Amino acid sequence: MPIAEVVLQVRYDPKGLCTFCGEAPEGVGAQEWYDYLSHRVPIHSLSGGRAAFYMSHDELARFKTMAPDVKADA
Repeated sequence: MPIAEVVLQVRYDPKGLCTFCGEAPEGVGAQEWYDYLSHRVPIHSLSGGRAAFYMSHDELARFKTMAPDVKADA
């Protein structure tokens, strides 16, 4: 596995819904972006209602270009 160059932070509310997911493309909500990424990248749970996705800059750029699919899936 390549070394992660980008760390996307995730925060959850007490009910477990995503309230923040870093680097979300414009017009894509935190929960939608989280759902999209969680089907493609391993998520690493942290304490305190947080988590992180680790990926390369190239992967992030590729996911962001594919992000319009998120709206189509909703």
